[in-house]
Amino acid sequence: MTPPVTLLVNSSDGFEDCWRPFFRLLEVHWPDLELPILLNTETKACDTIGRGIKSSRVASGEDRRLSWSECLIRAIDQIETPLLLYMQEDYFLSRPVRVDALDRIVRMMLEHPQIAHVGLTKHGSRGPFLPHPLPGLSEIRRNARYRISTQAGLWRPKALRSYLDPTENGWMFEIFGTRRAAKRDDLFLTVDLETTEPVFDYTHTGIIKGKWHKAIPELFMQHGIEMDFSRRGFYNPPPAAVRKWAVLRKLAENPVRALRYLLG
Repeated sequence: MTPPVTLLVNSSDGFEDCWRPFFRLLEVHWPDLELPILLNTETKACDTIGRGIKSSRVASGEDRRLSWSECLIRAIDQIETPLLLYMQEDYFLSRPVRVDALDRIVRMMLEHPQIAHVGLTKHGSRGPFLPHPLPGLSEIRRNARYRISTQAGLWRPKALRSYLDPTENGWMFEIFGTRRAAKRDDLFLTVDLETTEPVFDYTHTGIIKGKWHKAIPELFMQHGIEMDFSRRGFYNPPPAAVRKWAVLRKLAENPVRALRYLLG
């Protein structure tokens, strides 16, 4: 039987150094994985890792740099299964995947076509949530923070594509996409962390603003993964006030979009 889910690993050519450790840890923590895998790249191909990984190469032949959302849209258009499992190349798994729970959620999505998305990790939406009749799941309310999240989750490809704006990067997609999602009736669910464990567990996230999370070297060492961490260096979080200023500065780069966001 053809699997109903494609594993979409969203990446770009500049994160090629993450591909081998990502798939190595995926193999460790999900050894019986049999889903088709699509690695979203711009022009590069992931030829040396194996496992039948297909590279999207969405920008091949382009004479300009595609936006983050344009790349993702083009990758989604290559998916032929009714569901996609979204991950990113720096979601380095630290524990075994709860495959039985994932299979159960996939079956529920196939049986309930009104479900657009199910979050599978503790790093997704911050709520508020509502109880839901389906076991082990909670509903992400319309006014929830990060109702749209790029953390690990199941999506209907058409639903995910419908929330993407080709002009946006990943950060903007979460912020403005959440605003768009608040006005629509799509059903968004997530694993109920009060009654169950997340399906996927990883450090949030392996790379931050182009630099390594300080927890990653120990994880790689445990699994014999060699990496030259000096190439990127390590992320040191700035004070909260500096982070808030950076957010405001990003919004100010496009005042019309920022005003639309603030006005809802």
